[in-house]
Amino acid sequence: MDIKKIQIPRTPGCYQFLNRQGKIIYIGKAADLKSRVLSYWRKSAGLSGAKQEMIKEIADIKYIETDSEIEALLLESNLIKKHQPKYNIDLRDDKRFVYIKISTEDEIPGVFITRKIEKQGKYFGPFTSVLAVRDTLKAIRKVWPYCTERKIKNKPCFYAQINRCTGVCGGDFDLAEYKSKIIKPIVMFLSGEKNKLIFNYELQITNLEKKLKNNKNDEKIVEEIILLKRKLLNLKYVLACANIIGISEKYAADVIELAKVLGLPKVPERIEGYDISNIFGHAAVGSMVVFSNGEPEKSEYRKFKIKVSSDLGDIGMLREVLERRIRHISHNTQHTTKDIQKNQQDKKKLKIWTNPDLIIVDGGKGQLNLTVRLLKKEKLDIPVIAVSKGKGLRGANAPDKIFFPREKKPLELPLASPTLHVIKRVRDEAHRFAIKYHRELRQKKFIT
Repeated sequence: MDIKKIQIPRTPGCYQFLNRQGKIIYIGKAADLKSRVLSYWRKSAGLSGAKQEMIKEIADIKYIETDSEIEALLLESNLIKKHQPKYNIDLRDDKRFVYIKISTEDEIPGVFITRKIEKQGKYFGPFTSVLAVRDTLKAIRKVWPYCTERKIKNKPCFYAQINRCTGVCGGDFDLAEYKSKIIKPIVMFLSGEKNKLIFNYELQITNLEKKLKNNKNDEKIVEEIILLKRKLLNLKYVLACANIIGISEKYAADVIELAKVLGLPKVPERIEGYDISNIFGHAAVGSMVVFSNGEPEKSEYRKFKIKVSSDLGDIGMLREVLERRIRHISHNTQHTTKDIQKNQQDKKKLKIWTNPDLIIVDGGKGQLNLTVRLLKKEKLDIPVIAVSKGKGLRGANAPDKIFFPREKKPLELPLASPTLHVIKRVRDEAHRFAIKYHRELRQKKFIT
């Protein structure tokens, strides 16, 4: 197949890769269809092994254009559910991904983000990016101001005051009308029936305008027409202007690629990165950064002031940081007597931090082996990798080497590899955070 001969537009939409039998083997979405599809054939694509196999099978490419990125996001989800392509990851049982739920079981049906599918309610998804879903719901709420109160109360909620709720929660809007005019259109839109919605609105406007000819002074009809026209305008404008398939969506997709390339047991929801910063052992500090769904979770960052540093060396300093971190690891059991005694001695409350799904340390084989030994000692089964540049290489284009446990040779990924992007972002952020804390200590020491 000659990819250059295929005419692909630069619009939002979904693309489908088909094999020689005409079966869909992969479905994706894009804000720019042409750019995304052609990216698979670039030499610097850094595709996973599975994606490389997929490329060999592709015999034809089809696409569906959409008017907005939101529609592309929803269409992708609906198409994957329908066709279940071979190379799309099965997200159904992974709690890392999110769904949009219509709470049909509530007195006031609302629209919510959830990671769990229950028997009650209507669900759409799964989606890889929480931020993309949040932006989608913000746009939807501007068109159809749904309520999230679940039950009717004495007065309308705060969102009713800013026109993001009809006031149904306070009895200012009829419940049956709310279900018909707010919830039903949202369900239709999420199901990919935007064109049907537009047709219905246009038909209602036409019928009301016919009525108005015979009832020229009927203010109620005039108001209904104005309301429908405004809703129709909002539907077209708000959704077209909501750019959601952006950086957050890319980060979430990159983490999926990382899980594939590294052969991880699951897609890592929490990644922790570690680095050390010092000058000849003085003012030595360690950093721990946390990435959730491929994005920094700064409230979870931790910094460590290394107590005895001059004679430890970088590996010894890393040991101190990791040992202190491991004290906060949850073994899903009660604290041991030793923990409790130590807690009482230190007169501090022992805090348990969320366990990581992947640990990335800045360094080579030495740092990797140390981390593996410490985890093994505590009987912790957490994947670990180390990443470093070659000796004397510090430029942006210098290849990064990724070290794995029980592997003699490091892995070198292409600069365009999504997996490498995630690893480097974590490593660079840990480095930045460590240097920042190191400079703060030096400045404090200098002032003192």
